[in-house]
Amino acid sequence: MPYSNTFSTFADRFVSTLALNLPISSSIRNPQRLWPAKRHPLLGKALSALLILACGVMFSASAHAQITIFPASSTPGTIDHGNPAPTELGVKFTTDTTGYITGLRFYKASTNTGTHVAHLWTASGVLLQSATFTNETASGWQQVNFSTPVRVTANTVYVASYWAPAGHFSMDIKYFANAGVNNAPLHALQNGVSGGNGVYIHSSKSNFPNGNYESSNFWVDVVYSGQATAASPQLTVSSSTLNFGSIAVNSSTTGTVTLTSSGSSPLTVNSAAVSGTGFSLVAGTLPTTLNPNSSMTLQLQFKPTASGSATGALTIGSNSTTGSSTVVSLSGTGTAATPQLTVSPTSLNLGSVALKTATTGSVTLTSTGTSAVTVNSAAISGTGFSIVGGSFPATLNPNQTLAVKVQFDPTTAGSAAGSLTINSNSTTGSSAVVALSGTGTATAEEVNLSWNAPASSSDPVAGYNIYRALGSGAFQLINSGIDTKTTYVDTAVVGGNTYNYLVKSVDQSGVESVSSNEISVAVP
Repeated sequence: MPYSNTFSTFADRFVSTLALNLPISSSIRNPQRLWPAKRHPLLGKALSALLILACGVMFSASAHAQITIFPASSTPGTIDHGNPAPTELGVKFTTDTTGYITGLRFYKASTNTGTHVAHLWTASGVLLQSATFTNETASGWQQVNFSTPVRVTANTVYVASYWAPAGHFSMDIKYFANAGVNNAPLHALQNGVSGGNGVYIHSSKSNFPNGNYESSNFWVDVVYSGQATAASPQLTVSSSTLNFGSIAVNSSTTGTVTLTSSGSSPLTVNSAAVSGTGFSLVAGTLPTTLNPNSSMTLQLQFKPTASGSATGALTIGSNSTTGSSTVVSLSGTGTAATPQLTVSPTSLNLGSVALKTATTGSVTLTSTGTSAVTVNSAAISGTGFSIVGGSFPATLNPNQTLAVKVQFDPTTAGSAAGSLTINSNSTTGSSAVVALSGTGTATAEEVNLSWNAPASSSDPVAGYNIYRALGSGAFQLINSGIDTKTTYVDTAVVGGNTYNYLVKSVDQSGVESVSSNEISVAVP
């Protein structure tokens, strides 16, 4: 081994001879290490007899129980040895009585990752059984049961091992140097009883472990029973029928079937075949092995190509003792494609809007048929109306919606009308028209004029006349009577126009003076 650790001793591995004087009323729960020591001959014989009696009582009371070399509470001194090399790690063991190895265990470090495989060998390297560990925990003892228990002969050496593809295995050196571990009828051998123990081999793939390093314990264990437990893989399906309901032609829907391993040994699901037009398997990897009480889900799809009822079957092949084939009946109905479009509202009044300002409203398109509807286009008419939201063409699945946003931006005062026309493949009509309306309102505009009175005049000024011209047009008097003030407010203007103004003073006889200078005002 390229890695080495300092040998460490744990108090719970040494069993005091005084402990053997306890009453014998149940099976021995902790493995007993038989250490050679100098004792008084008579005392040694008495203790040996008492130990044999204890082992005999334990085994006769639980002859058909599941027995392991190490108790579940045992933990390695070095959980992660740190060696990253892919390695097969094992232990040599014997049993006092002929029985069956039903599974294998190993202690796992959290860094001992990858797919672990258990192996049971003869002492000469003949592979008797193997199994892949599944549903492992992050660390601690892991166990896998063999699909078929292996009969082992009393007082015969076997090797139990597992494949650690990422290394980082548990390892306590010198563990088997001076004694084995005994939990009758199982015995992990002391180093030297039948060659070295424990055993390992570094290799890029699993191989028989025939090397030995420092009598190390790699924390591999077996599960033993005094009688064979017949393998009983059983398959239970969540339902014997699966109805997909009514589906529009060329549309699809899915359903699931759950497979559960309900027997006492691993179940192998070999295959899943689907028959029937429109039915298919879309998810589920096979073959797969399910340990007892574990499950997997198959996902099936129904996509009818024609109207009417359809039937099919899902046939599951497995090694279940209840039957190698399990059938789930499939059914569904294809319905004629009926794309339908509903438009709401059918008329849209955008209200009164000031000139040169804008407002928006929405029209909702809903797919109300049994299949997708395609909205090909949307066109709008009417001065001041436009589409500012909604992209076409668009496909809406059943119950899906799309909002079309319409804007009204009047340029002249007064009522305005228009229409929004929606074109689609709806079976209720290829065109749907929404009436649009709104009112443009003028914004109140005014021009404030002011001027200076003549500084001196031989003819007293009685007042003023104000004249206005639209653009390049003729000037017209806009005040109804002489204005005695030097200010005037013109409220009869419209936005977007340009006006020209001039003022003339008037005497008591109504005679006007010459014109003032002209000013030009652009009303926004």
